[in-house]
This record gives sequence, structure tokens and C-alpha cells, in this order.
Amino acid sequence: MTERIRHALRFALPTVVAVYLFGAAWNAVEVFALGDIDPTLGPAKTFWFDEGQWRIIALTLGAVVFLWRLGDMEKEPPSWRYASWFSVWLAVATVGTAIAMMERNGWLAAAVVAVAVALWLVYRRRLPGRPGTGGSARQPQERELR
Repeated sequence: MTERIRHALRFALPTVVAVYLFGAAWNAVEVFALGDIDPTLGPAKTFWFDEGQWRIIALTLGAVVFLWRLGDMEKEPPSWRYASWFSVWLAVATVGTAIAMMERNGWLAAAVVAVAVALWLVYRRRLPGRPGTGGSARQPQERELR
């Protein structure tokens, strides 16, 4: 497996898991706690229908992230920790945008996207294991000989 594929998978796999888990969790809250149920289906079938939609969204985002990261210029793969933080950020932004869109509030959805992008641009450099910093677990730092 080439380094580029390994790099892309390190972002894509946690993205699929995080988006699915956050989406399914929100779906459970929406159906079972908030009572947003399709009256013709009932609570369980409503949950399973929506869960299938979150599965499709998660797989689609995973594929997009894989293809996007396949073209990264960094040769050094990120740490799993960095890739996981990226995935959690993407999952929260996706669920927030979906909630706004379900409420038919396009301005709120645009604001969620804008805030999510701004937060990532501000905080991504502070996360440990960022590619290009020499801090990944696979490549140890060189020590200066004295």
C-alpha cells in the first residue's frame, strides 16, 4: 500500500465512523427524546429509516475525504489522533448542518458551515500529530548528537 493511500485512509476511515456515530446519535435523540416520528412508521421504523440515511451520508463523506486526502502534498501521514479530531470536527459540522437543513433554515446552515470552517482553520495547527510537523508516530524525531 502506498503512503498516499495510507494517508488518505487514515482520514477517511475515522470520518466514516465519526459521521455515522454522531448522525445516528442525533437520530436517536430526535426520534426517541424529541418525538420527531413519522406517524405512519412509528418510532423504531422511523429511527431505522433515518439511520440508513446517516449510513449513506457517512460513506459518501468518507469517499470524498479519501479522494481529497489522496492528493495531499504532505508526505508524512498524520497521527491517528489528528485524523480523529478532523473526523469529529467534520461529524459535528455535518450533523449541525443537517439539523439546520431539516428545520429549513438555510441561513443557519450557512452559518454552521462558516463557523466550522473558521474553527478548523484557527485550531488545526494546534492539534498534535499534524502532517508536516515531524510529530507523527511513524517517523521518530532526529536527535542532534553532541
